[in-house]
Amino acid sequence: MLRSTFMGFEASKSAIFANQKAIDIVGNNIANSQTTGYTKQRVERASVYTTNFMSRTASSTVGLAGQGVEALGVSQTRDAFLDKCFREEYSQASFYGQTANMINEILNVFPEGVDVTDTSGILGALENIYTNLNTFIQSPTLDTEANLVRSSFTNMVQVLQQANERLNTVAKRQQEDLKTTVSRTNEIIDRIAYINKMIASDADATSAYGSSEYFLPNELNDERNLLLDELASYGNINVIEGSDGTVNVEMNGVLAINKFEVDRLFVSEDNSGYIGVSWISSGESAIFNGGSIQAYVNVINGAGANATGRQEGTQGIPYYRERINRFAQALAEVANTTIPELDPTTGDALKDADGKVVYKTLLGATQSDGTVSNVAQITAANISISKEWSEGGDSYFIFNKQENVEDYAQKLSARLSNEDFTFTSLGESFTGTFNEYMIELVGRLGTDVSYNTGKQEAAAQVADDFLEQRDSIAGVQQDEETTNLMIFQKAFSASSRVMTTMDDLLDTIINRMGRVGL
Repeated sequence: MLRSTFMGFEASKSAIFANQKAIDIVGNNIANSQTTGYTKQRVERASVYTTNFMSRTASSTVGLAGQGVEALGVSQTRDAFLDKCFREEYSQASFYGQTANMINEILNVFPEGVDVTDTSGILGALENIYTNLNTFIQSPTLDTEANLVRSSFTNMVQVLQQANERLNTVAKRQQEDLKTTVSRTNEIIDRIAYINKMIASDADATSAYGSSEYFLPNELNDERNLLLDELASYGNINVIEGSDGTVNVEMNGVLAINKFEVDRLFVSEDNSGYIGVSWISSGESAIFNGGSIQAYVNVINGAGANATGRQEGTQGIPYYRERINRFAQALAEVANTTIPELDPTTGDALKDADGKVVYKTLLGATQSDGTVSNVAQITAANISISKEWSEGGDSYFIFNKQENVEDYAQKLSARLSNEDFTFTSLGESFTGTFNEYMIELVGRLGTDVSYNTGKQEAAAQVADDFLEQRDSIAGVQQDEETTNLMIFQKAFSASSRVMTTMDDLLDTIINRMGRVGL
């Protein structure tokens, strides 16, 4: 059971070095306690392995035992399961949060949806029409009163056009934001693949020292984990860890990162105007179960649950554009079928050859060449005062200049304010007055915002809970590090004391034992 003369020194030296490095890592943890994404580190140790093959003569390992401690490397305290749980909930929270933000932008298109007292929206324009029609009813033969009616209809036309233009502005802004988000997603994918390559290179370089498990660059791991967290906010991901420290990343089943190889996204638009996101490698649509990218696609293309064709079920921009289009069409239908043309010979309503009443055309559709058509389909974008009303002047609205004739203006007011109409669009049907239709529209927007906000808050709360659990494991705790610092400092001192004791023993053996009996 012979031992090396200086083996005790080597054992103490290894302990001193290991505890010194442990103190260094504790100091590094404390220094990075406020660093975003930093994961707490620990020195991994193992007792030096002994075998009788280390000696030519020893038949037992007892004499070789106690050779000290080996510092295997520096590891991170991280829980992959909590990472997965957090990223799943974070993806959902991002999806609902982005959806709520975009629908809220649509809500802002309608002033009455934001402030019920605001009269600058469609409901305010309707109220203005009612007011001026009722004023005209008091004097149904005066051009000045008829001018007020035409002004109120002109105002309604402008309000509808502005609402459509604001929806277009929201759509353009969201499409640009989608492009920016996709570009950022591609940057993250590229960066993670690059970090994979750096980590794999470091792992290969350290494999000569044995297992590379504790030689992986922790700072690169921290950067990559931050990027993975951000990537989860754009689309749901699944992270698959490799034995060499690299990761593969699936985005809803598609392998976006295969170690060092990547697949990127691009924003596409087909002939129908559908704005989507596709994979460069295959051209297939990228459809996610969460994340802001899918929220953009849904709201930009969302034409409602009953829409046909390649449209998302979300009630997005196309859905609400079609709702105000139907409003404009119904308004024109009522306005153009209420005030008859005057038969100059009888003073009654003019009738065609089939005996049907011929009505004055108050509203039409502006064409691309600037002319106004009475037969083209009316939308919120092209609705306008008819050519006849514009050129006919204020008196065009007046049925008959004579007194004691049927008051068609009163009939028009009653139809607009009290009569129920069936508004059908995108597979949905609503029966009610114009006011009720608009109140239901902005109410639905508010409900959509509230629903998505509630879902976002619920998902965010769960994500925060997982994040808190993750931070309790991976985050730096000042009290814990202070305690560890004291433990390692005492271990360092004890190891130093062992070395001093070994020095005293050798001094006795070498310098004093030879003098015994002299």
